[in-house]
Amino acid sequence: MIVSHGRGGQALDGITHPPFDTLVDAIDVQGYVLLLSNDGGKETWGSPDALAYVGRVYRAAQPHFKGDGRVYSLGISMGGLPATLTAYRQTLGVRVRATAIVAGRVNLRDAERTSARRAASIRRAFGGASQVGYDPVNQFASFRGRLTPLLAVVSAQDTAVASAANGIRLAILARAAGADVQVLQVQGPHLSRGYMNADVGSKIAQFFNTHR
Repeated sequence: MIVSHGRGGQALDGITHPPFDTLVDAIDVQGYVLLLSNDGGKETWGSPDALAYVGRVYRAAQPHFKGDGRVYSLGISMGGLPATLTAYRQTLGVRVRATAIVAGRVNLRDAERTSARRAASIRRAFGGASQVGYDPVNQFASFRGRLTPLLAVVSAQDTAVASAANGIRLAILARAAGADVQVLQVQGPHLSRGYMNADVGSKIAQFFNTHR
């Protein structure tokens, strides 16, 4: 399972940041091999460079563990972009069996529209490259892998990443297309312990277990 971090984060958050660690530990104990990705930087927004980085670390990891070929992706906050895009764009050369987002940012247009600072960060991440094919919500119909099963963990109290424009919106689109979709409603602000806990991690693992 490839895990993509939130904005300003890094791969090590999965073992050094207690709430994040608690979430991924609950998945780890279910037998999943966790690949904690740096995604090419702290603010890469699912850019071409970010997806290329995920592909490189995935390939580099292959000789170091004995897997069964099944791949899953999990995105935390901004990491929702590389997590879903890896699945929807089918960038790894293998099918992503299911993807999950926790407080996931999956609406690139909304991120730009709602904050000048985020818009500037996105422009830096893309560095002049086209954003066509990199917006899971607004370009959903264009993706070959749009039927990838999706679990969206959302909170109505999250004002940093509004679920209506992000996780819930993507879930509606995916369900209408025919994907297996679950929406897990939690309580609390962005990336609070309402999101980042062992129960949520266990439910992600359970969802992935149904898509072998």
